[in-house]
Amino acid sequence: MAYTLFPALAPQSLTRTLASPGPKRILALDGGGTRGIVTLAFLEEIEEALREASGRGEAFRLSDYFDLIGGTSVGSIIATQLAMGETVAAIRRRFELWAPEIFRPQILGNFHNMFSAGTLTSKIKTVVQDETLASGALKTGLCIVMKRMDTGSIWPLVNNPHDRYWEPLAGDGKGAVRRGNKDFRLWELIRSSTAAPTFFSPHKIGIFEGLNDGEGPGWFIDGGVSPFNNPALQLFMMAGIKGYNLGGGDLATGPGKAWPLGADNLLIVSVGTGSFAAKVKPGNIAAWDAVQSLQGLVSDGSDLGLTLLQWMSNARAPWSIDSVIGALGADLLQADGVTAAPLLSFQRYDIKLERDGLNPGRELPVSEKELIALQDFVAPRNMPRLYALAREAARQQVHSADFPAAFNLIRAPDGS
Repeated sequence: MAYTLFPALAPQSLTRTLASPGPKRILALDGGGTRGIVTLAFLEEIEEALREASGRGEAFRLSDYFDLIGGTSVGSIIATQLAMGETVAAIRRRFELWAPEIFRPQILGNFHNMFSAGTLTSKIKTVVQDETLASGALKTGLCIVMKRMDTGSIWPLVNNPHDRYWEPLAGDGKGAVRRGNKDFRLWELIRSSTAAPTFFSPHKIGIFEGLNDGEGPGWFIDGGVSPFNNPALQLFMMAGIKGYNLGGGDLATGPGKAWPLGADNLLIVSVGTGSFAAKVKPGNIAAWDAVQSLQGLVSDGSDLGLTLLQWMSNARAPWSIDSVIGALGADLLQADGVTAAPLLSFQRYDIKLERDGLNPGRELPVSEKELIALQDFVAPRNMPRLYALAREAARQQVHSADFPAAFNLIRAPDGS
């Protein structure tokens, strides 16, 4: 493939901030356990394409291009390392070493969860240590999606200094102070986002300080237990809703400031971990369990996000959603009967781990039996095969047209 060159990047210290003007680029990474290797295979192709276009060679990082990188569950692990300026190759090597240890079943006994959260935490800490969301080690915007159990709310935390809860807040009437988002440690956010029920224990984070020790905690689980295992729709809302204030407005005088929307203003690239519809044979309906319910939720949420984002954009290679609406290639949102302009540029990369007659050009050259086996998201043994299949799919799916010229990086004012 040929890629359009854009000017050399400025040094990282001079690159745009979240609130700076100009087009914005978002990278959204799904959850999926050991199937995170699929994400990494696509990211390698994306990194290679953008590196070639940048002219920076081996110095290029995805954190140089994307203004905001967000992830759920295993996507949060990958997103954080990318936001810290890591290469995809380094993250993949680390992931391949970690996975067999993280997903080693605990010895049966009094354990209620299949895997050790302690092992997961120790691995994460080797990279992020005790850095916080305000860390200068983050080279670009980072969003980690998790679910708070005790309030039932979704927490998409981002390193945005203009966020309403960035600084500590008083005012609960009991002398307590809510910790500012900037003070949450990266490892505890990732640990929370990856706490898939029955696989890893929930994680407790202290929210308030100034009360009796231990009061005011929040209990968090995997962000996949929400509509946002694929966080692309959440990140779109974060960009376009003023309350999230990514544009850096003054919250003391107004509702905040959003990023401008439009096909030349906002680019979202969404990367999956291998998707499939959660199905149960009629004779097994009574045995439907929590894990299958979770998989069904993940599938439903991903379809919802993909439907809405394709409806609001003109994706170059859209996915067919179902037999009723297809890929929405002829649809865009309308207002008073008039077709609206696209609200963003969007592309989704993934592989289908099932036979999919709606997307025949994206079928994998493997048997039905193998596809079913590859759906397991806690099976390190599947990673080499998944990686090989995803690398080939990435070569076919990733295209220079998915990174429009409107989003080419520009030189710094000093010409560096």
